[in-house]
Amino acid sequence: MASSALYQTVNARQRGQRTLGMPVVNASIEIAASTASCGNNVIITLEGAKDSKIKLSADCFGKSMEGDPTFTWLTDGKCPDRVVRFFRNVARMGLKAAADWSTCWVLQPANPHPPGAKPRQTMGSLAPKVVCIAYEYPRTFPNAWRWIWGGLGSTLRSAPSLRVAGYFVKMIKAFDKAKEQFFKEHGPFLYICCFGTDPDFQGKGLGSELMREVLTRACKLGMPAYLEASGVDSCRFYQKNGFQVLQEFRAEPDAPAMFLMANFQGKGPAAC
Repeated sequence: MASSALYQTVNARQRGQRTLGMPVVNASIEIAASTASCGNNVIITLEGAKDSKIKLSADCFGKSMEGDPTFTWLTDGKCPDRVVRFFRNVARMGLKAAADWSTCWVLQPANPHPPGAKPRQTMGSLAPKVVCIAYEYPRTFPNAWRWIWGGLGSTLRSAPSLRVAGYFVKMIKAFDKAKEQFFKEHGPFLYICCFGTDPDFQGKGLGSELMREVLTRACKLGMPAYLEASGVDSCRFYQKNGFQVLQEFRAEPDAPAMFLMANFQGKGPAAC
């Protein structure tokens, strides 16, 4: 499945399961029937969301990727701010390219300012803290033209370097081949394209709370959930949330590991 830049290292279907974490958005408006309340936290889909909420959701995902192992390795850790900007644009592209936002969620915590949180000039109390951008594959997965329309060119131009942009393209091609193979083996699935939690809110269970909502949707659809994870810590998170490793690979022998993962909870008549 991998391109020439990706060296497969392990086929690990027998490994354990792992979890995802998502950013948060305020649900005080535009909630309607797409709202789920878990305790005092609120989860909403982005159906009908205004541009301001979309921007905050993309900002949250960008922040969540600041310490991404693969892109830290690609940039030698020299420009975390540019990595954040790049992934903010990736999220914006993913949302703009989407034809259906009913599988895109944000979570707004009951307490938007936990003890010890760093002040953020750009993220107020209404900003999301966990975000998920997902598609029903292949039904709502954007085709090549929608990615271009969504801003693929400007997104690649915002990459920290030409090396990063080139690697990202090769990585996406490899991931697309892997998704096609997974579809052949398992049929339609819920593809989690972007999932991230604001760094100030990580480790508080918010990502897992949103992931439960995502997996509930997959279960109702009768589909497995599928994603790509970057780094061991991310892999462990998804494992805690019922995902299992399908394959591990590295961009180069000394690069951080990346993982293809799936949760089969929604597959089968007795799944829900």
